Amino acid sequence: MPTIAKIIWTAGFVIGTITHCLDLFHGGWLPYDFWPLPWNIYWTSLTFLDPLAAVLIWARERLGVWLGVVIIASNVLVNGYTYLIGYEDFLFSLSLQCAFAAFVFFAAWEHSRAAKGEG
Repeated sequence: MPTIAKIIWTAGFVIGTITHCLDLFHGGWLPYDFWPLPWNIYWTSLTFLDPLAAVLIWARERLGVWLGVVIIASNVLVNGYTYLIGYEDFLFSLSLQCAFAAFVFFAAWEHSRAAKGEG
């Protein structure tokens, strides 16, 4: 993966990390008590998974790519569902996540093609 793609990838997951760290700082452990416990656990887990994806893209690229895909796909699905069932405060962050997801999916696809010798 090109260095600029890794930098964008890292920046996106670091922004997610900061967001979740701030939520923990302001709201304590499992701060998302406005939704059921599984959502709360999921969103809190991103505090640890997002920086892992940011580090792995540099240290173990293939693993970082797949972790990043799983994180952003699940994040868009969970936040999209949350938005669709009436929590409209997620619209702005969901829009940004969808844009970042498009980048992550494209980068992963290109990474996969290059690994197969197609790129």
